[in-house]
Amino acid sequence: MITRTASAPARAAAGLEVRPLGRDDQAVALAMLDRNPVRDVFIASRIIHDGALTSFGPSPLWGAFDDRQELRGLLHVGPNLVPAVDDDAACEALAPAASGLYLARMMVGERTTVELLWSRIGASYPAPREVRTRQYVYAVDPGQLVHDPHARAPGVARLATGGDEERVLRLSAAMYAEEMGENPLARDPDGYRRRVRMLTSRGWTYVYEVAGELWFKMDVGCASDRSAQIQGVYVPPELRGRGVGTVAMAACCALAFDRHPNLSLYVNDFNTPAVAMYERIGFRREPYDFQTIMLP
Repeated sequence: MITRTASAPARAAAGLEVRPLGRDDQAVALAMLDRNPVRDVFIASRIIHDGALTSFGPSPLWGAFDDRQELRGLLHVGPNLVPAVDDDAACEALAPAASGLYLARMMVGERTTVELLWSRIGASYPAPREVRTRQYVYAVDPGQLVHDPHARAPGVARLATGGDEERVLRLSAAMYAEEMGENPLARDPDGYRRRVRMLTSRGWTYVYEVAGELWFKMDVGCASDRSAQIQGVYVPPELRGRGVGTVAMAACCALAFDRHPNLSLYVNDFNTPAVAMYERIGFRREPYDFQTIMLP
């Protein structure tokens, strides 16, 4: 196995200096990520909420700097490989930082960037177990959301609480198994429970409750000061096809706007029911797609 640790700056073939970022780079990194807040919300969230540049240990973020010391691109290196670049030169320069990192479980980001990065590093990894080739990216601002707070609805949207943990855990695991093809409670039950508990404690899990039953859940998986990315959208199979998702998600998004100025998400291009639902409640497609490469 090839492992990587923080090292001295290296001059990449494209003439860019590539090095791990530290706490002194936080302001310049966030400024770059703010240029595309929907696309790059994951890395911004890792900095703001998870202390990625202030925690002890090797930095998970690598940067490519030009000869004027302007940051041209970022790469999150870890279980999730996530690029944030605006040009091919920065992507190519950052590729060696991720090559052979077998701890990675997936690569996700703007489709053209992921394709280029994988073409450079894919030979050093096992074959992917699945590639989600095209995933549409959607975003909505408060004024675009289609939600009538006065319409008669069977339930109420609210933040999940600690008392919801077991029910939210079951819904979250069912969603993950359906979406990713593996049961997270079999692979890492304690870690998955901690993840569910963390999202709830941050006020990032929303539920729609009807007569004491949870008919819907969604999470804010990551967030910056500019946008929040919705993940974990789930309606139990027995409730689908009845308009539950549309009503519940619109209500939960309206509640989420109390905390976040913009909401975004990405969805597989073949998931036509979900695409239709998101568009019905006002989400608008961004001018680029994502791609996810899932590793063994």
